[in-house]
Amino acid sequence: MDKEQLTSRILSLSQGAGASQVEVFAAQTKTSSIYIDDSVPKIADSKSEFGIGLKFILGRRIGFTSSTLLSESPEDVVRRASSVARVSNEDPRFVSLPDSRPPPGKGDRFFDKETANADSSRLLDCAMRVVRSAISNNVSVPNGVLRASSIDFVVQNSLGVKASSASTMVFGFFTAKSGGGGQVGEGVQRCWSRRLSAVDFDALGKKLQSQALGSLRAEAFKDHWTDIVGVLAPSECSEMLGQLIGMAASAENINNRSSPWTDRIGDRIAHENLTVIDNGLSETGMLSSVVDDEGTPSQRTLLIDKGELKSYFFDSYNASLEGLSSTGNGIRRDPRECLGRFSSPATCRLTTLEVRPGKQSLDDIIHETRKGVYIEHLAWPQVDPTSGTFSNEVRSASLIENGEITREIKHALLVGNLYESLKLETRLSSKAEVHNSCVIPSTAFSGLELVGQ
Repeated sequence: MDKEQLTSRILSLSQGAGASQVEVFAAQTKTSSIYIDDSVPKIADSKSEFGIGLKFILGRRIGFTSSTLLSESPEDVVRRASSVARVSNEDPRFVSLPDSRPPPGKGDRFFDKETANADSSRLLDCAMRVVRSAISNNVSVPNGVLRASSIDFVVQNSLGVKASSASTMVFGFFTAKSGGGGQVGEGVQRCWSRRLSAVDFDALGKKLQSQALGSLRAEAFKDHWTDIVGVLAPSECSEMLGQLIGMAASAENINNRSSPWTDRIGDRIAHENLTVIDNGLSETGMLSSVVDDEGTPSQRTLLIDKGELKSYFFDSYNASLEGLSSTGNGIRRDPRECLGRFSSPATCRLTTLEVRPGKQSLDDIIHETRKGVYIEHLAWPQVDPTSGTFSNEVRSASLIENGEITREIKHALLVGNLYESLKLETRLSSKAEVHNSCVIPSTAFSGLELVGQ
């Protein structure tokens, strides 16, 4: 029985068991991985998984369960979901599952056959290109992982939704370590792509080496700079801006009135240089699909236009509360890992956050910065999405003084409030990169602090 036949059968069984509405999600995933340990490949594995997630609704009582169907039948799954629904409290805000709408293209639009078929030998060659480009007399690659995945899913509900999608993705994570004179330097690089052939693994290794050697040369920062410009590399900016906008523009948080951007449509919440789109149809985004994980057609949603808040993003649940249509943001999938995505219901999340690049090069932005810091690596880039405050440990950075890079530093804290910085002058470089759920350029924020030891 194929996925479509199975989802149709489970849908029919659920309706026969008394469900007023039903949603069935079935996903087939495959992931091949190579693991690096001390610059040497140590493990190669391949995992395949099939699973279903069933939402069984009785009026406003919602029951959800999931299964791989390895040790139970579809009838068992339906009985369990029905039991969960019957003992659940009513959700007074629930309106309906989404209606059927035609998807914007074929289901395999974001599928790459070469990536889906990549075996351990192909991944080994790619991973070792990173290692060979990174290692030198005093640089090693302590660990790394490279994964190539495919996910093929079908989602069907009792209101006529019946949609499928197939996509691929590549994720890599590598660390480097350098040593000399009793000092230690580190480098961290990640890569995301929908196509294995689109990743420049040699350049990734060279960047890893450069970062590790730069960190080795870096001096501990012992000053306290205020009201400076922080120029963040795409990898670090993506984490912070993704967390902030992912919370503030989410319809779930808007409906719960927990977002600082509640009732702010039409207000200027950022500098005029900032334009942000949630793009479920991004050509490079990791979560691109013709439909979201509820079967709603994916789309481009303009969130911020030249600093003005234009829209929030919605899944079907939160859209129904406002009498609106979902923007295709009911998501189960993850940009790093395909396995287990069927085991929880869709939630209101970003697809691909595209930040429109500027017209300047990174060098131009640095040249126009009187006093600031260029951040290549933070220990754990985080921001409090409710208040906007952050205090992140700097692992690899360079000071900018009078438009020039003067010295490399480490052991400092980058401190600020991202909501406030967004309102000040924001400059974006012309080159965007894919990182996690973002396609984003290097970005310069004003009004920050750099605190030394």
